[in-house]
Amino acid sequence: MRGLLISICALLFAVSASAQAHQAAQKEQEKKPAAATNSFGPTFDQAAVERGQKIFVPTCGFCHGPDARGKSGPDLVRSAVVLHDNNGDLIGPVVRNGRPDRGMPAFASLTPEQMSDLATFLHSRTAAASNRFSYKVSGLLTGNAQAGEAFFNGEGKCNTCHSPTGDLAHIATKYDPPDLQRRFLYPVPSLMDMFMGKKVKPPLPTKVTVSLPSGETVTGTLEHMDEFIVALRDSSGWYRSFSRENAKVEVQDPRAAHEAMLPNYTDQEMHDMLAYLETLK
Repeated sequence: MRGLLISICALLFAVSASAQAHQAAQKEQEKKPAAATNSFGPTFDQAAVERGQKIFVPTCGFCHGPDARGKSGPDLVRSAVVLHDNNGDLIGPVVRNGRPDRGMPAFASLTPEQMSDLATFLHSRTAAASNRFSYKVSGLLTGNAQAGEAFFNGEGKCNTCHSPTGDLAHIATKYDPPDLQRRFLYPVPSLMDMFMGKKVKPPLPTKVTVSLPSGETVTGTLEHMDEFIVALRDSSGWYRSFSRENAKVEVQDPRAAHEAMLPNYTDQEMHDMLAYLETLK
């Protein structure tokens, strides 16, 4: 079970890192409202892209597809001509002269301005295809916030440990949706954040209390536990281990409730919870 949880968390960590990179790119894009920006690629004039698309679809789309990914003709998104083109210097001659040997007609009537717009559109399609982080994070927010709130206060019993006006106040302004989803599913620091050298709050330690047959009670931070032995580090820093035979062991794991819920969530409940948490701004 724990191995499955680690695998799921690793996937969520990767989603989190991707979303953080996308969020930074979105902030840059907001500074340039007149341009179309790809997260990790060149910036395109949105007006030129739209003009080029209006030329491409009726002129070239019947062979190359309306999105330039190919139809009866080849996929231009992967075309070497497009990839090596600079503002139409390679695309222009091919479009104007055609390729009669391959069944492509000539479009000699296009003006230099139209050719430039057409090239801009094709370059924007190539950049979008190569940029794996260009998805919209808002696509995660498909749940019902009211249903999420009802789950939070009801079946999920989240309100027994958390409060929207306490520890969760303004949480939606601190984390983007994928990271927020990861955190409520399994609240541990992101390995990617730690790898990138970011300051992360360490996870709360698991506490354990061992009640011995002699009547002695020892409490500390759990270091190890299996079917036979329980080990802890007490408040003085001493490492102590005990046989579990005839001893009563109580573990207080702050993530236990999240672990228990993880295999029981439905997809809809996860979406609803995220939608509700996103309202806590």
